[in-house]
Amino acid sequence: MTQDLIDKYISDINELGFEKSLTLDSHDVAKILKVKARTVVSWAKESIGPRCKRVGKSYIYTKRDIAEFLAQN
Repeated sequence: MTQDLIDKYISDINELGFEKSLTLDSHDVAKILKVKARTVVSWAKESIGPRCKRVGKSYIYTKRDIAEFLAQN
């Protein structure tokens, strides 16, 4: 996993309309990964998929975590 690839994915995420967002929720991540939000939540519960933090009943992701996940897969 190279820094250049991670930076490219972060740029791609920003181009999808998330340039002003510091964190993303499960619905945002689902749009980026082109899967259903339910799938992203299931991944979070099973600790597979992108790294996230649980805040209340929600899962919060950073763009960097999503980019690292994409770079690995």
